[in-house]
Amino acid sequence: MYRGGRKAGQPRCNRAHRAPADSVVSSLHTRVPEKVVLKRALFATAVLLCSLDLFAGQQQDYPFSVETEKEGHGHRIVARNNGPAPVSVRVSLSDARNISPDRPFPVYAVVPPDGGTLYLGRIRPAMSTMGHSFSTQTSWVLGDFNARQSPDAIYRLPYRDGLAFHLGQAPGGPLTTHASADSQYAVDIGMPEGTPIVAARAGVVIDTEANQISGGQSPDMLSKANAVRIQHVDGTIALYAHLAHGGVYVYPGQRVATGTQLGLAGSTGYSSGPHLHFVVQTVTRSGRDLTMISLPFRFYVGNPPAVFSPRYGMYAEAQYSFPGRVPTTNATVQAAATPLPAATTPAPEASGSPERVMSLQVPAPLRYWLRSIPAWQWAIALIALIVMLVFLDEARHVRRRKRLWTVHEPRMRSRPAEEPPRHGLSPEDKLVLGCGGDRRRAERLQEYEYQRSPGISNREAAQRAWERLQRDRT
Repeated sequence: MYRGGRKAGQPRCNRAHRAPADSVVSSLHTRVPEKVVLKRALFATAVLLCSLDLFAGQQQDYPFSVETEKEGHGHRIVARNNGPAPVSVRVSLSDARNISPDRPFPVYAVVPPDGGTLYLGRIRPAMSTMGHSFSTQTSWVLGDFNARQSPDAIYRLPYRDGLAFHLGQAPGGPLTTHASADSQYAVDIGMPEGTPIVAARAGVVIDTEANQISGGQSPDMLSKANAVRIQHVDGTIALYAHLAHGGVYVYPGQRVATGTQLGLAGSTGYSSGPHLHFVVQTVTRSGRDLTMISLPFRFYVGNPPAVFSPRYGMYAEAQYSFPGRVPTTNATVQAAATPLPAATTPAPEASGSPERVMSLQVPAPLRYWLRSIPAWQWAIALIALIVMLVFLDEARHVRRRKRLWTVHEPRMRSRPAEEPPRHGLSPEDKLVLGCGGDRRRAERLQEYEYQRSPGISNREAAQRAWERLQRDRT
């Protein structure tokens, strides 16, 4: 066995003349405790699980899932919604064999937001003595297919106060791209890029797209527009599309008031130039499918408000300080001659305004990702953090003990001159005399030589210590 770096049974100093065993410990080899190895393994496992879940979560744009879980001798179908919007879902069965569902399929349901869980059905074998099998087919859309627009719902103009623009594509006018059911009642409002876009009605942001950079009129641009979706209290959804790159200032789950800045106008996606695409939508059941359709809506201006339905060619000014008037369509020439400096060079408002506050809500993708992480993943991350802190604390203690155990070569430079040779004295006595009669110091010097050469005798260790002492004094 080893003790103090020397083998048992070899020549060494008298036990009475040795320093305590815990005063000198070799630091050439440090054995890592088993509990530290276990902590490192647990930490690595936790980090691996978290990273796998993170990469798996990045495959989905919205935190909604429909899963089939084992339950007794059968299965149950469960929908989970961790996002900020209700989800309309349709689930059907296919390739069914020997099953007895507890309800007719397909099943249509609305899964509530913010951690909502809904059981969509239970499947059991029709004959318990035989095996059973089935598969599910799922389709879902953000929104509530039971939602209906309030009869008194009105919307302010979706751009900042004091600005005025013409309505382009709109009901009652020529249409070029608004041919589908989800954009039948949409309005395109031409405006310079960078124009502040505000919420036309209060609600909750349920979805954003902010990663698109460019726009154009090629078919591959149809689904590449930066946009914000806001759900209102009646369940309808407003879409603000073609926002600029870096021009989305809100995040999913955020509540916004009427007039809160959402972002900046742009021309991303399928677009011929800078404009805002604004539409009010809801989910509906069309036959066996769930589809998004657009709804007629009404704008208002002024205070008290003047309410009107948007029409092609209207020149609408966003003013809400004095009584409003319904916009007309005969101001085209006047509008062309009237400069709009605020729209051409939109500037941020003073500190404390909604625009300035919203522009600081960054980064929105990070906020959304954090909100979408399930509780069990947070628990794993917390466990991993605790294990990491324990590991770092143990490593700190190991390094500290290592420093304390390391024996540094003594430097005895307190005497300016070399001691004269002591003829006729043993090496042990010469060492004690060289230390000025300090026997403890002599023992420490001798012990240091033992550690350097474990196999030497007491006499040789004392001689080497005395010689080293003499060299240090020169």
